[in-house]
Amino acid sequence: MFSICYKNIPKIVNRHLEWSNLIPPEGKPPMFDLIAWAVATVMAIISIIVHYETMSLVSDRLVPWGLRHGQGRRTIVLSLLALMLGHIIEIWLFALALFTLGFLPDFGGFGGNIDGGVTDYLYFSAVNYTSLGYGDIYPLGSLRAVAVTETLTGLTMIAWSASFTYLKMEQIWQSRAEQKHNKPLSNKD
Repeated sequence: MFSICYKNIPKIVNRHLEWSNLIPPEGKPPMFDLIAWAVATVMAIISIIVHYETMSLVSDRLVPWGLRHGQGRRTIVLSLLALMLGHIIEIWLFALALFTLGFLPDFGGFGGNIDGGVTDYLYFSAVNYTSLGYGDIYPLGSLRAVAVTETLTGLTMIAWSASFTYLKMEQIWQSRAEQKHNKPLSNKD
């Protein structure tokens, strides 16, 4: 029968954690983890601002234009393109932060199928932002904080875009229905 001495469990767990790189190496101050979390927080705030400003532009400029000119379908397409551009800008910003921190060895790095080019960081950022999580490129060390924050931010921004789009489509369709209702009926005598 297999038995484990309970005194050895902490040794086994610590050995496993060291092996999987979850415990920082000796000499690395935990300050780098705090800095990574701070960078992640700043990146989330910047993404929220970019997204808010993109939606404000769509709501304040594009949708009123579409309502004035009866361009409902075109307005929805342009709104979606503007929101997609906002998401792409946010992905680029996270990729830039990861690229910059990736050059500082104390913050960790990346493992897997990565050459270290900008396209690798953009690819990783897009996969993370959309929460696809393929796993062919993965963060190590403190960079995991930025990666986790990017996924949460991306999920939130995508959901925000979906609800915003629904509300604007409802507004445009309501306006279209009112315009059709208020048109005089043609007299065919």
